[in-house]
Amino acid sequence: MAYFAHEALEYWYGTPDAPAPDGSPQQRNGVCVTIGVRPANPSNAVSVRYRVDGRAVQTVSAPLLLTDFNSSAQYFRAHFPTFWSGETVEYLPVVSSEGRRAPDPETARTFPSSFTLSAAGPVPRVESVPSRPTSPAVYAPRLEHLVHVRVALAREPELIGQTPAGYVINWPPASGTLDGPAFRATVVVGGEHQTIVRSDGVGLLSVSVTVRTHDGALIAVKYDGTVDYGEDWAGRLAAGRWPSVLPVRSYVRLLTSHPTYRWLNRLDCVGVGEVRPPERLYAYDMYALR
Repeated sequence: MAYFAHEALEYWYGTPDAPAPDGSPQQRNGVCVTIGVRPANPSNAVSVRYRVDGRAVQTVSAPLLLTDFNSSAQYFRAHFPTFWSGETVEYLPVVSSEGRRAPDPETARTFPSSFTLSAAGPVPRVESVPSRPTSPAVYAPRLEHLVHVRVALAREPELIGQTPAGYVINWPPASGTLDGPAFRATVVVGGEHQTIVRSDGVGLLSVSVTVRTHDGALIAVKYDGTVDYGEDWAGRLAAGRWPSVLPVRSYVRLLTSHPTYRWLNRLDCVGVGEVRPPERLYAYDMYALR
């Protein structure tokens, strides 16, 4: 069992009500962890930080599973991606709510839980292809995780419709949180949130928004990216049938005058995540490209 408490938030996993990998070998796909959180709050958000064989830190979101009103607890479940390589996975769930977070900052930099991967799990099938000369990368990139972002979208998107520039969709946020090793913040509602969908179903995203950190700093966040609506997007939107998941990839710039966060101004960042229209949720991880 694992239990953590900080800033009036408590959470646990590895219990009968919140099962988690117990350290025994796990299959390479289908691994999940359930996290219990108390007190229940609509602003509670959970993500799981993990790394494979000590490599780069990655994050997976944990959507809300259910709320137990009798015990004022909520349960969230994170599904790890398929692990195509590696032997050991270390992880730690992180809970945030209205600017608070658990565990404490020192613990949040560690990985107290782990499990091993079974050698019998699935492996990708590689077709035989003719060999060809390869050369090592000269400028290999490194990604540093900054924050996990969860944005609750407005109840309905604004479908501007077909324009000379393309099919225009505005879907502003109703609220949002940014939580990670770089900073903690909430979204200031407003700004620009526009997508222009091309004829092939690729949406060109343009977002400009302000966030306020837990210690009062204002950071301007601006990013451009793509949203893949699928090749059959026109018929789907006309019938009001949104895809369950829309992959989003973006290029992000941050600007602030606050002395504590001026280092953010020098970063080139990328965002990797997805929009889940049925849940009115946009979740992504922001990384600094080093």
